[in-house]
Amino acid sequence: MESSVSILNIGSLIRTELENQNRTVAWFAQMLNIKRPNCYRLLHTSSVHTETLSRVSVALEHDFFADCSKIVQSQISL
Repeated sequence: MESSVSILNIGSLIRTELENQNRTVAWFAQMLNIKRPNCYRLLHTSSVHTETLSRVSVALEHDFFADCSKIVQSQISL
C-alpha cells in the first residue's frame, strides 16, 4: 500500500517542547532518570516506545499522544 503520509518526528516535537519550556537536557535526563547521552538520542529519534512517551509527557506536562493523534487525524479521511 503506497501512502503519502508525512513522517512524524517525535524527537523533534519533544525537543521543541523542551525548548519552549526553557528546560535543559540535564533537567530532562534527571526527570526521566536516564543518562544525558540517552536523552540526546531520544531528542533526535523519529520513534519512541509508548511507555517512554508517557514518561516524557508526564515530565513535560504535555500530551504528546494528542499531538500524534492530531497529525494522524489530519492525514485520514473520515
